[in-house]
Amino acid sequence: MKKRTLLGLATVSSLLFSSQGAFAHSAAEAQPGGLRDLMGRSAAVAFGKVVDIQYRNSEPTREEPNGVPHTFVTYAIDTVFRGSLPEKFTLRIPGGADGKGGVYTETTAPTFARGETDVLFIEGGEPGDCQLVDCVGGRFRVSEDHIYNGYGVPLVEAEKMLSFGGKPHFELNTMEVPRPDFDKVITQAETIAWLKENQIDESRLDELRKKYEVEAPAFYRINLQAEGISDRDDDSGEEEAGVIDKYRDPLSTIEFFALLEHFNAELGTPDLKVVEANPDQAFFVKPPVAEPMQEVRTVLPKASDEELRERERLDRLSQGDEPDSTVQLR
Repeated sequence: MKKRTLLGLATVSSLLFSSQGAFAHSAAEAQPGGLRDLMGRSAAVAFGKVVDIQYRNSEPTREEPNGVPHTFVTYAIDTVFRGSLPEKFTLRIPGGADGKGGVYTETTAPTFARGETDVLFIEGGEPGDCQLVDCVGGRFRVSEDHIYNGYGVPLVEAEKMLSFGGKPHFELNTMEVPRPDFDKVITQAETIAWLKENQIDESRLDELRKKYEVEAPAFYRINLQAEGISDRDDDSGEEEAGVIDKYRDPLSTIEFFALLEHFNAELGTPDLKVVEANPDQAFFVKPPVAEPMQEVRTVLPKASDEELRERERLDRLSQGDEPDSTVQLR
């Protein structure tokens, strides 16, 4: 999990908030197993809209004395394709805002903003590390009646395998962050350095606090663009590369929903039920476990006496000590 400080006091003073990159993934990839397999590992599959987001830290541990930020995202459920869900349902996902102007992100976990519409593949049982099957792999974005994966890459095949390709819509990668408390923002190391550099005394700090409380919005929508994309001009002198693969348009919601209904009918009722996450209930995150390294010894089969004699003969032959009996000289 990576921390990114997005809301420093320098931006607070101007009320301008910027974003930084969060992840990059291949624009074209295929996942074996297909949609049927993904549904088979899901206790519930549903289409809904994000209506609320809350951030909570896990309970402190020796490894994480401040806890780890998590996102509690609530969906208004429109259609249930598998299992059963209430009209509103809350999930717990790793990563999120820490309430001090910092944001923790994981490349394998999705981020959320209100108003987004998704198809969710949800695990059964009590909330674990991530309640979506394969975490970000269990969230399919719905945009303009077409289907994209959790990173904004078009879904072009789902009947036999999950295949993604075509122009990615990275603008779908957004995160909605509530305005952090001013007194927590000014405890950040970057903020402290900025205060010192600009010689902000207590009276000016009070002015900033009042301005912040009055003018700063309650939520900020951060665009998380993909890392590793360069906007530098190509000065290699090479001709521009042509398109290697051509992809069909993303699957429409009608096509995708029909496949969901078809596979659910084949799979039958799921064995587990989904348990809703509660943002007001304390929760723990498992500490990382160090696995001991094991020595692996490879035992080669013992050569037979005949093999050993043949090796000796070939060695002598290569050194010119013995004529090859298979060659007849005349």
